[in-house]
Amino acid sequence: MQFQKTNSWFSIVLDTQRQMFVATDKLHPELFAEGVTIEDAVANLKTQA
Repeated sequence: MQFQKTNSWFSIVLDTQRQMFVATDKLHPELFAEGVTIEDAVANLKTQA
């Protein structure tokens, strides 16, 4: 896995107990979405924004 700095509008965490990725909007932290993959979590977050 390669880590790098980006200027993305969201942040990602992995809930290891449930094995789900959680994407959170950086400007509106009350908005978050979950997904099995990072891409799913971000796509679900986009539908809320």
